[in-house]
Amino acid sequence: MSANSINSISEFLLHAGTEYLVFDLGRRLEPTDSQIFLEIENGSAYAPYPRQQHAWFGIVFWNKNASTQHYIWFVKLPLDEQGLVVAAARNHFLEIIVDALGQSVAEDTENAQKLPDNPYSFVPNQSQLAQFNALVKHTLAQPLSEEAQKVEAYIQAPQLVDWQQISMQSVADFVYRFSTHPKRDILESAIRNNASLYSSVFLDTLMEMSESVALSEHLLAMYLNEINKCADINLAALRGSSEGSFNTLINNKLLDLLKDEKSQRLDILSVIAARHFEQMEPLLLSAFLEQTAKVDEKEGHQGALFAGFFSDLVQIPKLRRQVLTLLHSDTNSNVLSNAFQQLFAQARK
Repeated sequence: MSANSINSISEFLLHAGTEYLVFDLGRRLEPTDSQIFLEIENGSAYAPYPRQQHAWFGIVFWNKNASTQHYIWFVKLPLDEQGLVVAAARNHFLEIIVDALGQSVAEDTENAQKLPDNPYSFVPNQSQLAQFNALVKHTLAQPLSEEAQKVEAYIQAPQLVDWQQISMQSVADFVYRFSTHPKRDILESAIRNNASLYSSVFLDTLMEMSESVALSEHLLAMYLNEINKCADINLAALRGSSEGSFNTLINNKLLDLLKDEKSQRLDILSVIAARHFEQMEPLLLSAFLEQTAKVDEKEGHQGALFAGFFSDLVQIPKLRRQVLTLLHSDTNSNVLSNAFQQLFAQARK
């Protein structure tokens, strides 16, 4: 197999005799249909969840005729100004994998996962990796581990189980099976009513592992309440309460949060931009960028922080038109208008 005989990562995996699954690891952890992935990597469809001017993917592949071994590539592909994959970069990655592997993927060797150093591979952080592993296990219908069963035991009887023996991975595994758990109602009731009995570390981990999982209305309400239940903002609750579609409860919570000076922090703004972009109708988008401008000015970033968030949000297909409309609106606050003027001035340099 040569780099000239294939035109996409998808085609390489098919020619190598593998079956594969693709997951988007951008702003949410989402399964990606193989045809959609092909269109994205070919530049005929926008990456739906871009982050830092890249599309981020986890690709799981295997050859069922050779063994049960599964391999994983974590690949980030640069995007152009329109949010489409840069073809030259994708082709470069293809050259790297073909030169390194040839047909070895089909032969089920360890080389399949050991790509040479390249600018397109990445390693997810611990939280994202735990969630990714959990979703892959769930997608492949692998049985729930004994470790994950400890999570259920702790939720039901926190006084009898040592939470320190529960790993982040086991919490993620539990969370990704929770929607189909036979005791879901009982366990959810325990979580909502006994939150004060759990270790704060465990509860934060539970909420953080839920950031790409649909929550019931009652559990979402609890997570939203945990965001500013204490004096400080709970980032785990803020992440865990994200949803894959617009939700009035979340939108209202974020609007209130952005009115508070406590939200004038880079980490809080980063979580909102990364996990709550689905809630950004014009009012919330305006409030978010205004708060970003205030933090930029307060911390002396000279417009760089505001420009970074602006360029990040404008690449999201769902938000692009809305962000550009706000850019030219004559109803913006003075703070936002000044930030946009500075953005224009930087662009002209």
